[in-house]
Amino acid sequence: MPIRSIRAVVALSLVAGLAAGAAGAAGTLSLAQSPGPRASSGGADRAALEALLAERPVTPTGVTRQFDLAVRRASWELVGGVRTDAVTFNGTVPGPTIRVTEGDTVEVTVRNELDEPTSVHWHGLHVPNAQDGVAGITQDPILPGSTFSYRFVAPHAGTFMYHAHGPRSREQIDRGLAAPFIIDPPGADPIAADREFTLTIGNWMAGDGMAGMDAMSMEYSYFTINGKAYPDTAPIVVDEGDLVRLRFVNPSQTIHPMHLHGMDMAVVAKDGEPLVEPQRLNTLDIAQGETYDVVFRADNPGTWLLHCHDLHHASNAGVEPGGLIVAVTVRPKGSPGQPPAGASAAPGGTPPAPSASSAPTMGPDMTSGPGMTSMPGMNP
Repeated sequence: MPIRSIRAVVALSLVAGLAAGAAGAAGTLSLAQSPGPRASSGGADRAALEALLAERPVTPTGVTRQFDLAVRRASWELVGGVRTDAVTFNGTVPGPTIRVTEGDTVEVTVRNELDEPTSVHWHGLHVPNAQDGVAGITQDPILPGSTFSYRFVAPHAGTFMYHAHGPRSREQIDRGLAAPFIIDPPGADPIAADREFTLTIGNWMAGDGMAGMDAMSMEYSYFTINGKAYPDTAPIVVDEGDLVRLRFVNPSQTIHPMHLHGMDMAVVAKDGEPLVEPQRLNTLDIAQGETYDVVFRADNPGTWLLHCHDLHHASNAGVEPGGLIVAVTVRPKGSPGQPPAGASAAPGGTPPAPSASSAPTMGPDMTSGPGMTSMPGMNP
């Protein structure tokens, strides 16, 4: 059964209604197809669509979260010995994860330290038009040396992202100018996962190739998760029996079919929207600009791979293994050791540990500096 959001269910109903109408026009109607009131045919009517698309009220929390972002160039190591010129938020790739609660007031001051204009778009968030961050449409570009402050109320809970959206946005995003934006529900999270990891996907043309790249070029040579290519990707280490939540964020310019070995995933949300029917699978196509929330039950001890099944994306400059590969270690029950670095509990669950992302989660203290964990030794 295909992945279906609430909106997709309505779309399918509309298609079914149109198909039934076409069949009736083309030939004899059966009893099941006999004409009658449109509302009884199973298709969506205007009232249903209006109700579906209506904005759900968000109750302000009265809390204001303030963040500062500096857009600057930095040298970034994709994998041991391979460095490239990155465009970053606060010097990290991806930028710091902004995490707030539904209903919080969010204030973000962006300082442009580049030699070219930029702006910041809050991808998937429903914000006032003047805060949407599209240079030349909803605001003037943020010029070199200038600042711009965004202010909005965090809409409904979900996994989103923020990224450049100016006259050079394609190159800036390809060089790392993107990051997750997570909005937690105001109460307990119904998923109640034991562990949580955010995985942001990136494509790169290492070295001088990016400096003069054609605007339409897709000749990427390195692929990263949270700014790092295998074997430098941070491992996912969990305990047998854990329910594990993965938040996939894809600001890149290509599709990535992410495949998990040893266990299945259940897709629970797409683009921040909960699915009517979560779907069980082991390979998930993640298109450009999409986010997905998936969970898996860590019931198969051992070290497994999570990787892109476009195998060019699982290489470094064409050499396998590399790129979009992460080791997933399920520690058997009773094994010694403390919960590893690189995992965090879902809100309302066990106390949080550091995030698996290479970049920090942004709070009022504006913690900086990525804390990467080395990959455990694995046989190619």
